[in-house]
Amino acid sequence: MTENNHEKTLQEINTFFNHIYILTIERATERHAAITKELAGLNFSCFYGFDKQQLSIKELESNNIYDATKAIQNNRYNKPMKLGEIACSMGHKAIYEDIVKNNYTKALILEDDVILNTSEPFHFSTIVQQLPSDWDIVYFDYHKNETSSFIKELKKIIYHIQKSLGLLKWSHTLINNLYAKPFSKNLKISGYHDFASAYGITNAAAKKIITLQTPISYPADHVLPIAITNNMLKGYITIPKVFTQLSQFNKETIGSYVES
Repeated sequence: MTENNHEKTLQEINTFFNHIYILTIERATERHAAITKELAGLNFSCFYGFDKQQLSIKELESNNIYDATKAIQNNRYNKPMKLGEIACSMGHKAIYEDIVKNNYTKALILEDDVILNTSEPFHFSTIVQQLPSDWDIVYFDYHKNETSSFIKELKKIIYHIQKSLGLLKWSHTLINNLYAKPFSKNLKISGYHDFASAYGITNAAAKKIITLQTPISYPADHVLPIAITNNMLKGYITIPKVFTQLSQFNKETIGSYVES
């Protein structure tokens, strides 16, 4: 991507969204400087979430902010959420509440380790023009279940059997929607994907996720695909990815401070 295309992409992102958030924490000062330089030209505001070093799971449970029992029920492997996951989910939820409070129609949420994808050519305006009018979530970065295959379809059959035998918590609807499906040239209907590092969300979707996360019982990057694959929200992934994470290129680089 040339410098001019880089600037044009950021301008198009500014135009498309009512507000752009970068979720971070106050102690991540080095990351603030880096992302301000990396995304210079993007009209974002830093949204300071919750630092796990200042939180206590016991207090969060007693204040009905986090529900460990429900989190275990929701987890595929019957595990409670880690403190960093809770803090991250609290930050994303606080952004959803801010979106609703300010009546933003559509907002972009970025975590503090993202960079613009410069390895593949794309035109942002062309991609978002392909979104249907009733979209809820659009992933600009994602991981896993991006394509299907014969082997993966066989796995779905096994998952359905496991579900019928009471050995799997996923719903049959989720299993049917596990993998991304074709939609348009630059979009796929999203499946069950990891990452909540870069995504667009509508006001209506923010309200639904707030309800699902009251109290907190899902990691931030699991509540989105849970809602999407169970047909509560309409989600899409972009082809190619618009953003990626710095840590994906440099394994020595720490990921987002949101969970650290």
